[in-house]
Amino acid sequence: MPRRKTVIGRGAFGSYIPQEEHAWEVLKRILSRGHPLTEDALFLCMWNILRCNNSLILKCVRQSSDVGGYQNFSFSPDIDLLEVRPNGAVIGYELKGHRRGTSGIEPPTYYEGVDQALAYLVNPTASPISKSFAGSIFDQVYLVHPEGTQVEKLASLVERCTPLGIIVVGRTGTKELVKPKPNPYLDNDLKKYFLSRLGAFEKYKTWRVNPIQ
Repeated sequence: MPRRKTVIGRGAFGSYIPQEEHAWEVLKRILSRGHPLTEDALFLCMWNILRCNNSLILKCVRQSSDVGGYQNFSFSPDIDLLEVRPNGAVIGYELKGHRRGTSGIEPPTYYEGVDQALAYLVNPTASPISKSFAGSIFDQVYLVHPEGTQVEKLASLVERCTPLGIIVVGRTGTKELVKPKPNPYLDNDLKKYFLSRLGAFEKYKTWRVNPIQ
């Protein structure tokens, strides 16, 4: 039977638990029991770091609610983790973690996720301003891998040829292998419009995680 996902903020029998308290408990359980660093585990690790910045964290962002006249922000691929910092900077994180394969738990390949992270640079694919790409809302974009995938092989190439950053997540912390550069496709007017409509993304503030995938 597939493992049910944990809704962060909801305990046994639907009882309320403060989101930060519950997320921290789930993360501690993942790390202390040696569970694999799945995409959801990477999300919680990154959340634990980014919350210190008082950032707004959204998970698996695909489309906004209607922001007036059936107009939406649409993203493709989904944005695994979207961070809005107090200074208004918008950062995208493409997460690639361990997953269950034919031979058990398998890590991502060292190059996995580069294509999706590059696609973040030209997102959203549609917005209330335009039905097609009209500029990006992301100031910077990161690719995030668990340790042990040898993503280091790509570090120099990514640094020379793309504006992407790379972060490696381990059980004792994170390491920034490559610092991101400014997104050349950023449209500041579109980003300001997005920031003024954050209420249309409320559903992405509720997280469902599966520690073992």
